[in-house]
Parts: sequence; structure tokens; C-alpha cells
Amino acid sequence: MRQGSSRLSLVSLRDVGVAFGAESILEGVTFRVETRQRIAVVGANGAGKTTLLTLINGALEPTQGEVEWQRGLRIGYLPQDAPEPVAETILDEVMASREDLAAMHHEMTTLEPLLADGTRPDAEKLLLQYGDVQHRYIDQGGYELEATAREALGGLGLDTETQQRHPSQLSGGQKRRLELAKLLVQDADLLLIDEPTNHLDLAAIEWLEDFMRGVSTAFVLVSHDRRFLDNVCTEVIEVAGGTVEDYPGNYTQYTKLRVERRERRRREFAAQKAYIDHQEEFIRKYKAGQRAREARGRQTRLNRLERVAPPTVDRKPRLRFSSAPASRVTLKGVGLIIGRDAPLLLVPPLTIVPGERIAVIGPNGSGKSTLLHTLAGDLPPLEGILTLGPRSVRRLYRQDLGQSIEHGAADVPAGQDDRTVLADLLATHPVGEERARTLLGSLLFSGDDTLKLVGDLSGGERARLMMGKLAIEETNLLLLDEPTNHLDIPAQEVLEAALVKYPGAMVLVTHDRALIDAVATRTWAIEDGGIREVLGGYSALQKARDRERHK
Repeated sequence: MRQGSSRLSLVSLRDVGVAFGAESILEGVTFRVETRQRIAVVGANGAGKTTLLTLINGALEPTQGEVEWQRGLRIGYLPQDAPEPVAETILDEVMASREDLAAMHHEMTTLEPLLADGTRPDAEKLLLQYGDVQHRYIDQGGYELEATAREALGGLGLDTETQQRHPSQLSGGQKRRLELAKLLVQDADLLLIDEPTNHLDLAAIEWLEDFMRGVSTAFVLVSHDRRFLDNVCTEVIEVAGGTVEDYPGNYTQYTKLRVERRERRRREFAAQKAYIDHQEEFIRKYKAGQRAREARGRQTRLNRLERVAPPTVDRKPRLRFSSAPASRVTLKGVGLIIGRDAPLLLVPPLTIVPGERIAVIGPNGSGKSTLLHTLAGDLPPLEGILTLGPRSVRRLYRQDLGQSIEHGAADVPAGQDDRTVLADLLATHPVGEERARTLLGSLLFSGDDTLKLVGDLSGGERARLMMGKLAIEETNLLLLDEPTNHLDIPAQEVLEAALVKYPGAMVLVTHDRALIDAVATRTWAIEDGGIREVLGGYSALQKARDRERHK
């Protein structure tokens, strides 16, 4: 790993490998990051996406190969875990993240009292020094830093009042926004961003999209938000099987190209295998006969043949939701006002029938989860009547994966940390060990994975287990609170396909715009304590808003 000349790419990786003990994470990785590139890194959970970012950042030494940076390269990095704060207010924390400007500001404030002393013999020298520092401070946006920091924080939903609070008072989601704002004010040549949309509501995600589209800085980002990748990236690097492969275009173009490439490679592999099989059959038949010399020649050519790699087989979960017979009306609500201690949301007259799929969106804290818990029967409405159909069977999938203390009768059963995955599934759904193992295998828990303790599972593994518990039950009303949280993109696409095929009704709270467009028959947008409804998905809502803006 070394600094290169100023003419190099921003970062170059050549035949790079990373191993932790006997486990190889990446091997033979070669690619470059060029000026103004907008790269998305995609792949299944555990494939090595974050490892790739830390290699580019220089925080991780490769086991083999070389990483080379352009001389003087300035990198801004957004990790998944936030560091400890260094300032007393959120605004000051963002400004302090510009260490270069903070150092220049300190130097100027140190020089100012010296310059005020008119008796100093070195006054001219000090004035030149002050002028040089001030010039660099102006060039790098020092006097605009506060305004830039306020804009970044405000766009991410941290208002002026919040900006004066101590960083330790923020929630987990707000801390993520703070770290993102710190990244956005950096004067970096390259931004490395790990899951930037985590904990953001849709307004903040769209603000971030607009910001990222406008920057000229090169960036490499990891995200599970397919629509975000489509809107901001122009190149995709897929991490799979320990190596990487580059695709031009955004995420949608990548999915099409990947299918075409893999089909071409499948045909090439099949054709070569047929050729090899034919040659080996000839060699077996004639290696000891009159044509032995020809057989040896064919064997020599086979030994020298560069073999086509076998087709990549993705490990994707399989999911199908069981359904129960339903009455004509699944759920009905009249005059509903919901909230926990005070009115939070006025719900329009509600009738949910089989096949109805309502997507609910709105700012964080606007009442989306409260609405789901009310429809699930966990919370009584403050006013109005909620009526469940005579054959309705409802289940609530919680975004905290059932780990909170209070549980309702409709909740998907939470996992117990001291049970194995297999024992946990059987404890809540006694379907027999053989069927349980089959189900867990479809959720990518195979072999010894079924003996992992639930408490040792990653967020993605726990989400797959909870989704499997939901799928095995016969239901006709699904209440889903951020079901794509913790899931990688392959698992999200499997979930989307399963929900599209589900014949029952569902109410879905999500920030995943691609999922909303794929499944929703109606979209509810929470605005000013009420609900605005459009037929269709998120794109239909955007079009309605655009029409209003242009009236």
C-alpha cells in the first residue's frame, strides 16, 4: 500500500486479497476509482462490501496485492458506526469535522492578538503569515462552513433548534444523520459511504439524492436502497464469490446486464464442457491403441486449455407466504383517531378487502408504526371504531424484529436469544423437525447454521428467521413495519416477489420506494396529521405532487 504520483487514478487496487485467518474474504480484486466516478457496491450480506470500503480508505491492509492512492488524496468516510462526539453542539460537531479549517481558524485567532501589538519587530512577517492562512481559509470555504453545515443538517431533518443540542442526546437515527452531515461538508476528493440511507425518512433520502447528484466529487457507496442506487450511481461493482466485477450504468441496468453476462457464461461453460467431455472420451478410447499418439496430443491441448469458470450460483432465500380464506371485508375503520397518549393521526374511512395493499409513508415520528399497532389490535384507537372481518387472521411484523419488551397477540413471535435457530422455530411453530429444517434451508440456514444461537445472529439473519415465521402462518392480513430493514438486495427482491404473489391484504410501512411501486394498490402519505391517498405506488404520488407544484 503506497502513495502514488499525482497522475494516477484516485485509487488503484491490483490483485488484492483479504483473509482473516484461514477464511478468505476477497481475492484477486483489481479495479480503479477515477475522478468523478459514481460507484455503487452491491452484493449479499457478508460478501465483503464493507471490507472493500475499508481497503480503499486505507484502514485495512490487504493480505496480498497492492492498493495505491493518488498523492495527497483526501478521503471522506462514512462508516456504519459513529465515533464519539468532540463538540458541545451538533452544529459545532459538524464544523469540527473539518479539521483542516479548524486548524487554520486556530492559527488565525492565535496571530490576531500578536498583530494587534504594534511594537513587534516581526509584524510584517506575521501579517504575511496571517494573509496566507486567511487566503487558504477563504479558498476552502471557511467563512461559509457554518452555512454549509446548517444546510446539510437541515436537509437531513435536524432543524435549527436540534442543532444546538449535545450530540449525545440524539437518537440512533439522528446520530446517523449527524455523521452524514459531517461527511457532506468535507472538502474531499473521494467519498466512501456505507449505507447512507439507514434511519432516513423519505424526505431526507430524496434530499440526499439531490445533493449526491449535484456533487462533482467521486464516491463509492454501499447501499441496499435500489431506487437510491438508480438515482445517484452510474457504475456498479458487484462483490460475489470473493471477487468483484464491474458493470456500467445504474442498478436497474446492472440487473439486466448481469442476467445477460451470466447466460453468456453459462453457454460458454456448457460448450467448453461438451468439448472437454468429447476429448476425454476420445483419449480414454484410444490412449492405448493405434491412435495413442493423437490421444496424447489431445491430452496435451486439454492440459493447456484455459478453463471457463463455472456459472455463478447465487444463494437467495426462498419465500412464499401461506394464506387463509378471507371474508369480503378484512378490516374496517370509521372515525379513527390514533395515538398513544395524545391524538397523533386522523385516519380517513378505511375498508381493506382481500388483495388490497396499502403503503404508508411519512416523516419519522408521524405515526406510521402507531397506525400499524392500532390495526394490529395492540393499541386501542383514541376515537372511532375498528372492526375485524369474521375470518380475518392478521400478523404484525415489527421493525425491531420483535426484540422490544411489549408484544401484541398479532405479533410474529420473537426469537429467544438462548435458543438455537431450529429450536426457536419449533418452539413457536411446532411443524416437525424435517419441515422446520426444510423451511430454514430455504431461508439460507443450512447445516450447522440451524444450531446457531438466535442471540448470535446478524440483523439480516434475524430478519430472515422472523420473515420465515411469518410466512409459515396462514394469514389474510399482513401488517409490515419496515420489512426490508436488515435485508440485503437479493433478499429484498425475494420478499418483493413473495408479497406480489400473496393473495391476502396488507398494510406496509416502508421507505423502500421500489417495493412500494412493485406491490402497492394505494399509497397513504401522512401530511400535517392527516393522510393523503393516491391510487398506485410511490411514483403515482410523485406525479400527483408534481402536478400540484406546476399548477
